[in-house]
Amino acid sequence: MRTRRRALALWAVLTLTTMAQVSPAEAAAMRPPGSGEACTYSVSQNGFEATAVCKNDNHHPVEFRAVIICGMSWDATGDWVTVQPGKRRSSSGRCSQLGTGVGGVSADVRDL
Repeated sequence: MRTRRRALALWAVLTLTTMAQVSPAEAAAMRPPGSGEACTYSVSQNGFEATAVCKNDNHHPVEFRAVIICGMSWDATGDWVTVQPGKRRSSSGRCSQLGTGVGGVSADVRDL
């Protein structure tokens, strides 16, 4: 009985910890670039750094960040960057040298 209670308590702690790390408000607001954003992506010569450059063609500010898929290591994200209407900004990230480098680049966008 005591082991069962400990297992249940551990399950509750792990579940609540995971739920606390995922912010539903942020997840719901993120989206891929749409018709109001023009984004281009590049990978550095060494193959471990990637950059997303986005122009905001909307009539309101947006935020975006680079999302880098890394081969054989954890994926990476760049910092959130605020882009005013008509302006262009960049966000970049780096894959671990222990992996095989950048496998793909995209962007997460959220309206402000």
